[in-house]
Amino acid sequence: MTRSWRWFTAAGVTVLAFATPSVVCGLWVLPSVIQDPGTRWAVASALGAAVAALAVLWGQSFAASPTTTAAPPPPATVIASGNRAVAVEGDMEGNITTGNRGGPAMPPTGGQPPAAPGSPEPVPPGSVVGSGDRAAALRGKIKGDVTTGDQPGGPTP
Repeated sequence: MTRSWRWFTAAGVTVLAFATPSVVCGLWVLPSVIQDPGTRWAVASALGAAVAALAVLWGQSFAASPTTTAAPPPPATVIASGNRAVAVEGDMEGNITTGNRGGPAMPPTGGQPPAAPGSPEPVPPGSVVGSGDRAAALRGKIKGDVTTGDQPGGPTP
């Protein structure tokens, strides 16, 4: 609900909070107690004004409050923290290979260092995380192959 609709709702509640007790008291409750119509409607209007004052206090806090009560979630991230890990956000066209192709094992190069064991960092919901050795994490579609093992004699899925 937008802020303008909140103010509109608060104004409507205030009008109803004044009109309802005024009319009920002026037409049905007070005629048996107060005979003079001028005095009866003055008392009914005063009761309506008292209830409307409470509605105004509520309406101001309702209309001025933020439209969302919870803090927005942290943005999703893409993290590749393992040795030769790959994390991709979005669609991918091509192959992902995290292992060797017939040669000796290569030391990890660049990228983010692996997380220290026993102290995992909190990851925001919706994140793409490749945290293990040669891990491949993808959020999206892929046109191609994903290979995570060494390939000394051929592809290993």
